[in-house]
Amino acid sequence: MRSAEEIIEFLKRSFNTPSTKDEKLKVVILCIIISTTFWFFSALNKSDYVTQINYPIKVVYNDSLYVALSDVPNKLPLEVTGGGWDLMTRSFGFSMEPLIIEVENPVREKFKLSSSLRQDIAPRLDPVIVNYIIEDSLIFNIDERISMDAELQLDSIQLKLASNHRITSTITLEPNHIRITGPKSMLDTLVRPIKIDIGDAEFSNSVDQKISIKNFGSNLISTNIAEVTVKFEVTEFMRKEIELPVYPINFKGKNGRIDPDKIVVSYEVIVNEVRSVDSLNMVLTADYFNLKKSDNTIPIEIAMKPSFILNPVLSQSKVKLKDNE
Repeated sequence: MRSAEEIIEFLKRSFNTPSTKDEKLKVVILCIIISTTFWFFSALNKSDYVTQINYPIKVVYNDSLYVALSDVPNKLPLEVTGGGWDLMTRSFGFSMEPLIIEVENPVREKFKLSSSLRQDIAPRLDPVIVNYIIEDSLIFNIDERISMDAELQLDSIQLKLASNHRITSTITLEPNHIRITGPKSMLDTLVRPIKIDIGDAEFSNSVDQKISIKNFGSNLISTNIAEVTVKFEVTEFMRKEIELPVYPINFKGKNGRIDPDKIVVSYEVIVNEVRSVDSLNMVLTADYFNLKKSDNTIPIEIAMKPSFILNPVLSQSKVKLKDNE
């Protein structure tokens, strides 16, 4: 590398001897660089500059008891006066150890006045002088960290089943409870029991599958389990029809008969149900004591129904009482 004397001697020769345009341009550029460098170092030697710098801080609290809802302040803006060299090193973060700010209860102590920190920062910046602290306070958005247990339930309203299919067992979740940890303000808003969404799939077979636990919309909330197993049986049904007699009761000594004496009943039954119609064992009755004299009708009641059929529907809900002919 050339010495300063050699560079100056080269510049003299370049200006005193014929050269190409490119060589002269190089000399001009080199002169600009040298003069700029001289000006820069000369400027840094001045001692009365006023500027703004950010002093690093570190807020310390018990993160097992508390959780920050937003970024905790990590710098404090200052207006300072000092020499060029000193300000340059501070601007790049050199010679500035972070100021540790211990907060015992950040839920109660939601802010700290910046003026209380000046006596700690000023000696650390010497010989740079602190004119004032630009922000009047440090704000802490920190909440209490709590844990709670909650029951899990499948969101059956959103559950989709194939046509003519029904759930024919109890819906079970394993495990059926969850432990949730996070900011108190967030956990207090959670609706319990916690609903588990099984997705948009349409089910035509029994279910035994694992479902991931949602993150409750924030990475500040954690759970003790990542997934839950959902189980329930799905069965296909078909609708059938049968004509059944309507039995009059409490008609002894009464003059009259019911019309009609037979009606059609439709019902749902499991597709692979092998029982015959004869084993249906459904009984329809019309009780004279329920006679409505206003229209001379008696409502039909299902007095007996086997457990293997669902949703029976009568072709009509009442019979007419007529005189015996």
